[in-house]
Amino acid sequence: MMKWNKLLLITASMGLLAACGNGETDEEVTDDTEEVTEDTGEETEETTEESDATTGATQSVVTASEDLEEAMSANGGWIVIFEGDVETDQELVLEEGPMNDGELARKLALYTQDEDRNVTASYTLTAPKLTIESENSRIQNGTFAGDVYVDANGFQLPGGTIDGDLIFMSQEYQDSADLEEGEVTGEVRVEGGEEESADATTGATQSVVTASEDLEEAMSANGGWIVIFEGDVEADQELVLEEGPMNDGELARKLALYTQDEDRNVTASYTLTAPKLTIESENSRIQNGTFAGDVYVDANGFQLPGGTIDGDLIFMSQEYQDSATLDEGEVTGETRVEE
Repeated sequence: MMKWNKLLLITASMGLLAACGNGETDEEVTDDTEEVTEDTGEETEETTEESDATTGATQSVVTASEDLEEAMSANGGWIVIFEGDVETDQELVLEEGPMNDGELARKLALYTQDEDRNVTASYTLTAPKLTIESENSRIQNGTFAGDVYVDANGFQLPGGTIDGDLIFMSQEYQDSADLEEGEVTGEVRVEGGEEESADATTGATQSVVTASEDLEEAMSANGGWIVIFEGDVEADQELVLEEGPMNDGELARKLALYTQDEDRNVTASYTLTAPKLTIESENSRIQNGTFAGDVYVDANGFQLPGGTIDGDLIFMSQEYQDSATLDEGEVTGETRVEE
C-alpha cells in the first residue's frame, strides 16, 4: 500500500513539474511573438517609405526618350522612375493624372537607392522645356537640364537640380513651392509678376510662340488672348491678329514680346518681324517689344505700352485712331489714317 501511495505521489509531482514547464514555454513564445510583431511593424514602415519609389499604386518606368510621352501623360504612373540618363528634343508636360494617398501628385524619380534608402545613382533628364501641370509634383534626387514652367501648386525639389530657369506661372504657385532641399542653376521667377501674372500667364487662354510655325495658330481666333514670345521670331508671311478670346469679360489680344522678373521689371524684349500685321480684335496691344514691319489697325482700342513699331502704323478709320493709346510706345515710321 505504501508503494502504491509513493507511486501516486511521484506521478503527481511529475504532473506539477510538467504544468510549470508548459507555463514557462508559453511565456517564452509570447515574448517571441511580440518581437516578431515589432520587427514586422518596422518592415511595414520601411516598406511604406520605399513604396513611394517603387511600389506605389501606379508607376511608369523610363529607359529611353520613347517612354516619356506616355509616362508623363494623365495615364502614366503617379511616379515616373528613371533607370538612366534620358535626352529628348521634345518639350515635355507632366500632366495632372493619378492620385497618391488620396491626393493629386506626380514624381520624377531620377535616382536609385539601396535597401537603406541611400541614393546610389542619380540621373539627368534633358529637354528644352518641362511644364508641370499637376499639383504636388516633385523632381527628386536627380537633374532636369532645361527650363521648368510650374503651372500648379505644391511644387517640390527634394534633392533635385534644375539646370536652367524655374518659372512659376503665378505668384501663388511660387508661394506654395518648396525649393529648400534643391538647386536651380538659372533664374527663379514669376512670369508676369503679381498683377501681371494673370494677364500674362493665367488668363483663360494663352499661346506660346517660339518659332514662326507657331504664329498662325497663336494669332487665330482659336489662339490665346495673350500671345507670349520666348525669343525673336521672323516670318515672311503677312500676319493677322484675329478677334478671338475674352479677357476679364471683354475682347482683347496681346502680343507679349518680353519677359519680366518677380518685381515686374522687364528682363528681355523680343522682336517679331513680318511684312505686315493686321489688328482685327478690339483692345489689342503690342507690349514691351518690337514689331518690325507695317501695322494696320482695323479695330478700336489699340495700345502700344512700352512697345515699338519699326515701320508705319496705319488706322483703317479715324475712329480707330482716336480710340488708340500710343503715348507709352514708339512708331519709327508714319502714323496715318487710310480709309
